[in-house]
Amino acid sequence: MAVTIKDVAKRAQVAPSTVSRVIADHPKITQETKEKVRKIMQELGYHPNLLARKLVTQSSQTIGIIRKTSSKHSLSDPFFPAALQGMSDLLHQKEYSILMTSGESDEDIYREVVNMVQGKSVDGMIMLYSQDEDPVLKLLLEQKFPFVMIGKPTEHIDRVMYVDNDNVKAARDITDYLIRAGHQHIAYVGGDPRFEVHKDREQGYKQALKLANIQTSMLFRKEVSREAARETISEMLKMSPRPTAIVTTDELMAMSLLSALYEQQIRVPDEMSITTFMDSMLSELSSPPMTTVDIHAFQLGYEAAKTLVDLLENPNMMKRNILVPTSIVVRESCEKISENEAIG
Repeated sequence: MAVTIKDVAKRAQVAPSTVSRVIADHPKITQETKEKVRKIMQELGYHPNLLARKLVTQSSQTIGIIRKTSSKHSLSDPFFPAALQGMSDLLHQKEYSILMTSGESDEDIYREVVNMVQGKSVDGMIMLYSQDEDPVLKLLLEQKFPFVMIGKPTEHIDRVMYVDNDNVKAARDITDYLIRAGHQHIAYVGGDPRFEVHKDREQGYKQALKLANIQTSMLFRKEVSREAARETISEMLKMSPRPTAIVTTDELMAMSLLSALYEQQIRVPDEMSITTFMDSMLSELSSPPMTTVDIHAFQLGYEAAKTLVDLLENPNMMKRNILVPTSIVVRESCEKISENEAIG
């Protein structure tokens, strides 16, 4: 026979209405009572009707996740599953479901977000990117819809809660690491400059060169593809002097560059050092294992979800932004070079 609210109430020695309020996480029920009732629910194997809870709380109990365009790339990008795991861990604790966008274009994603907002299918949203002149950001601000961004906003920074790394510092640190290893000719392979993360990392790279009085920057902006990596390496090998090290902003691009270097019979790290951002298992298992900047993507996702849930529970909370520290993970893809090699 199925366990009912009345069974839980009888065991907990409270009214059935109190059990209902515990299920709805009502703020007027004490934490002690909530814990007591939830423990008994677990002991009896009582599982509240989620639809009923949604009707009581007038909440969808769902969070929307907005990916950037090209969902194929975002799904293969190691950042996405790591950040999603962080979000899922927190949202599962708070009994929220997740609804993700799946569009392949800006227009597709915008329409999906409009439908989520107007259809009230989600209580709040997490944006996994920050880009220039984003209509999605404009929509959410105009509708005063609760959301948190992973990444520093390019506009309306005083109105947006966000979680990010200090990407300028992170890129400056990894470039400085190569400079201290003796490298003077360091190439940077960045991504689409519409996205704030790529602009910040490029800025950090340039700052490190300037601080070291290195005049020449070797800057490439490329999409993530095998062919783009081949073209980039081909261009580098024609340069005089050619780079002795590469900083790349994208882990998938780093793997493509590693493959292109292998095709050109350029030995890593003997002839070319290479670093990247993220630090997933891809970097651990690459040959050679990749030196990376660990951006702690799980923590970025977790903190974004926590901030959004806090905002939903307290709409008048003070605006807060969180910076998750980065760290350099040294592996075998970088090598110190002599002064003669540095001069080229």
